[in-house]
Amino acid sequence: MNIFAVILASGSGERFGDPTPKQFMKLAGLPVLVHTLQAFQTFTPVNRVVVVTSESHVDGVWELVSAYHLDKVAKVVIGGATRQESSRIGLECCRGEAEYALVHDGVRPFIGADVLQRLVDSVRRHGAVDTVIPSADTLVRVDAQDFIAEIPDRSAFRRGQTPQAFHLDLVLQAHERALADGVTNATDDCSLVLRLGLPVHCVAGDEQNIKITYPLDLQLADKLFQLKLDAVLKPERELTVFFSERNVVIFGGTAGIGLELARLLAECGARVFSLSRRSEPAVDVTDANSVQRSIDRIVEQTGRIDYVVNCAGDLLRKNVEFMNVDEWRHIYSVNIDGCFHVAKAVIPVFKQQKSGSLMFVGSSSYTRGRGGYAAYSSSKAAVVNFAQALAEELDLYNIRVNVASPGRVQTGMRYRNFGKEPDGSLLQPDYAAGKIARAMAMETTGSIFEIS
Repeated sequence: MNIFAVILASGSGERFGDPTPKQFMKLAGLPVLVHTLQAFQTFTPVNRVVVVTSESHVDGVWELVSAYHLDKVAKVVIGGATRQESSRIGLECCRGEAEYALVHDGVRPFIGADVLQRLVDSVRRHGAVDTVIPSADTLVRVDAQDFIAEIPDRSAFRRGQTPQAFHLDLVLQAHERALADGVTNATDDCSLVLRLGLPVHCVAGDEQNIKITYPLDLQLADKLFQLKLDAVLKPERELTVFFSERNVVIFGGTAGIGLELARLLAECGARVFSLSRRSEPAVDVTDANSVQRSIDRIVEQTGRIDYVVNCAGDLLRKNVEFMNVDEWRHIYSVNIDGCFHVAKAVIPVFKQQKSGSLMFVGSSSYTRGRGGYAAYSSSKAAVVNFAQALAEELDLYNIRVNVASPGRVQTGMRYRNFGKEPDGSLLQPDYAAGKIARAMAMETTGSIFEIS
């Protein structure tokens, strides 16, 4: 069974409110469209992919195809003025080569292999298949004056998603009939098949298979991506494959999470360089020259650096009212200036090598400032934004930049600020280190790995 996927990526981004169309906005360091295409790249039953986009973005899509090794993409073609026309063009480009076609929105990056497999299994039997999910909300039909006309039983209603799957000859016939009848702006292909008087089967979709339409959707997508990453982190038993004989530099690597991470990676066969104010020689992340000298020394000794992790950080629990300028500057100097100094020192090394991975260790407190933590929480939020921006800047150089954000961890830093806390209320440093190591083995960039 020869199956093509038609990916619709012609949107202009008017509703998104940004000059960059939403399919090209960055999600976890990669364009949304790349995430979508990767889902079909890794789904074995799909043989080829046709991307339908606007004329001004054809070359850009081909550049993405090349940069991210998306070799299933066979064609990138110019779409039409409406979704219906763009879909028809994409389907016609499959004529003579495909028996079946999946039609999918390029701005639905979370399509999973399980949904795709259900579609493929069903389209063989039924010829036309839609992807749907139940409606959790009450449905209301209103009249022309905006009064409720009916509240139907929602149990019989579903919300449509994509992909939709078809026997190619069938869906092309549906498009031809629609054009002959003057129908030019249908919002999906299943409605055109229904106009032929033919049935359309439904398979279960996924609540996380969201369509990115508005700016808020992209924020939600970032959170969903974090959940997705946590589900696919590499098992610890496989870490030796990634770290054996690799050179790893850990700033803040002599205590707490950094110490445990150094131990774990050494057990995986990595050559680990643990740096801090306690190491020999001492390294201070607040001092750019100190950081630079340490990186230069390691490169001179080893010839390359594969991974750099910045675990260095500090916490001072004090209200802004009672904090002096020196205390405020110290927290920012360690937590954010330190990240800048580390990045500045390692970027030239990674660029020369044409690869490298940089991991910053943040904190779950980046999501919300709390009384007594203004300096700490805001500096950790800055780390996340710094890493995401840096990931975009360095993506073309095959340099990955990510952030691991643990919850409350039992470390000396925390003890100095809180004293003894109830047993079982804190994460252990070795647990957090294991999660960070697994995150380091991922190929993503610009991601936030929340550890809880």
